[in-house]
Amino acid sequence: MAAGTVAALAPGASADTNWPAANGILTGDLDGYVSQLYEDGTAPVVRVKNAMKPAWSPDGSRLAYVNQSTGRVNVVGHDFTGPVELPVNTTNSIEAEDPTFWWGGSDVVFSLSGRLRVAPSDGSRAQQHLFATAQEGCDSQPSGAVDGKLAFIRSGSTCSGVDRRFGAVWLYDGAKGTFKQLVAGKANAPAISPDGTKVAYTVGGKLYTADVVTGTVTPWLPDETGSISRPAWSPDGTKLAYELSTTSNETQDQVLDLAGGTTKVLYDTPTTVKGDLAWQPLRKNLTGRVWGSDAYATNIASSHWTWNTVGGSVPGLMNAKAAVLTNRDSTAYSLTAPALAGKKHGPVLGTPKSGLSSAVKQELKRVLKPGSNVYLVGNTSILSSTVASQVTSLGFTPKRLSGTDRYATSVAVAKSVTSTPKYVFLADGTTYSAALPAAAAAGADGTSSAGSVVLSNGSTLTSSVKSYLNSLSPKSTMVIAVGSSAKYALTHTYFSHWPSTFTYYPITAMKSGRETGAALSVALAKFWWSAPYQVALADPTSWRSGVSAGSAMNVFGPVLWTEPAVLPSEVKSYLVREAASTQAVIAFGGNSNVSPAGLDMAGTAISAGADQFVYHPYYNGEEPASSFAASTGEGTSAPVGADPHLDSLKTVHRQ
Repeated sequence: MAAGTVAALAPGASADTNWPAANGILTGDLDGYVSQLYEDGTAPVVRVKNAMKPAWSPDGSRLAYVNQSTGRVNVVGHDFTGPVELPVNTTNSIEAEDPTFWWGGSDVVFSLSGRLRVAPSDGSRAQQHLFATAQEGCDSQPSGAVDGKLAFIRSGSTCSGVDRRFGAVWLYDGAKGTFKQLVAGKANAPAISPDGTKVAYTVGGKLYTADVVTGTVTPWLPDETGSISRPAWSPDGTKLAYELSTTSNETQDQVLDLAGGTTKVLYDTPTTVKGDLAWQPLRKNLTGRVWGSDAYATNIASSHWTWNTVGGSVPGLMNAKAAVLTNRDSTAYSLTAPALAGKKHGPVLGTPKSGLSSAVKQELKRVLKPGSNVYLVGNTSILSSTVASQVTSLGFTPKRLSGTDRYATSVAVAKSVTSTPKYVFLADGTTYSAALPAAAAAGADGTSSAGSVVLSNGSTLTSSVKSYLNSLSPKSTMVIAVGSSAKYALTHTYFSHWPSTFTYYPITAMKSGRETGAALSVALAKFWWSAPYQVALADPTSWRSGVSAGSAMNVFGPVLWTEPAVLPSEVKSYLVREAASTQAVIAFGGNSNVSPAGLDMAGTAISAGADQFVYHPYYNGEEPASSFAASTGEGTSAPVGADPHLDSLKTVHRQ
């Protein structure tokens, strides 16, 4: 799994791995159908046919199950519609088993032929082995928690001659990469609690829980005469649902109240029906807005939302190492700044050409230690020598990156990011709809970023950009053309140092002869991120909101262009597809940039219903007085970063 430089915490918010949630739908695999079970004893209602082994995402927005026809894992919405099929390599005789969401919903882990596999929950990339070969045993029945812990059964060092249904309960800590045997013997069906502190399991038809830290084992229902199997935690952690096979060969689904020790029969059938249970969490996701009194104040607000004050340490915020200055009135010389800021680890701040604004002076002093580098993008006609002098007077070190024009300056920025790029985005420098989302993507790996953005002049390349690309090898550097103009420029330029046939990666979004910024930003997001934790929305008519969004979000998730009043269909579809992992959608700019109605649409798209998200305003970038963490659960997703999906876009071109 690709990993970036920071844990997937929303800027401006506190960490909370407990993930409190209300109890939603209880579902069960009843004879090959995922059905809804009712605590009042009402007969179950079939929700998904030809399905077994259900599992809910931590926010309740998605259900994973095994498709009995294909043997693959499918993911559907909370309304049981819209399947996403994970790319699982199977044959007719081998099928995936026991899917479980892991971390904050970004991953689905399942077992296949006695090995644990993992795939992004949006189905964007093929499954991989979860553990290295040396770490693997005969592993099955995984159960994941939002803090990165994973319980599973290990039946032996190999699967030869063993019964994979039974074995020791092991615990894998994904955050630390450590393993621990929690319970020895012949256990079955481990289920980790929502907060990752306990594991329920059965041995010999009896129900137990074990503390993941101390290993203390607690028996439950010791006098029960039937055989208990398949325990499932309630999202609030107060109950366990399970299946009871009675001595008369009947099957009951029951719920145990852990506080009182009382049980309730949910469903009773005279036949022996083997079925796994899963309880839907109703967990509120987040929408937010970062803005100031105008576009310039929004730029400062985005920095406040992301970066700590020097000497401070707010959970979810980062410590800046540098800053990037741009001319706040020059689109052309701001396009690649978010990529540079991702690499140098700091904000992008827009200031007047003639000198530092008072707000920018204050922000530089707030986020940077004395002596830190401050990068000036553009020559003195873009940011005057006074700007550099004032940076020095504040106690920082100015570093100017410039060329004869915007295109040569983009090359200077790219070279400052790295002298040996692994990837280079090429985007049209005459507009910002492609370049700004590309710059956010280029900075997605933070200080580990190994690429940047250079600009085409519409459908042509200037000599400076052509020379820079010609100095690279397409065999060792991914060249990613973002937008139809950049693709044309790349494929209609002869590179003397390149082979006659080379590979590149075009990202386009032409529809009915037109390419919109929204569609292009979505296509880029699908290419560059797997199952993002959060997404930024920006107004396509305001390049300044795009710069603010890109610089604040580039190590956390994609920047999508939307419309002020309503979400474009491409953006809405993308958010629905990414709902299992996406727990926050943040708009940059005021209501005229992204309307409250449009932001509400985004919240509904990522959640388990229209009332399953909360809105938080971050005026001037400040966190509201009410605790965001109390209602959303930061620190629950795996590390983020670039995770490009190469195979689908790999294109061969002959010069």
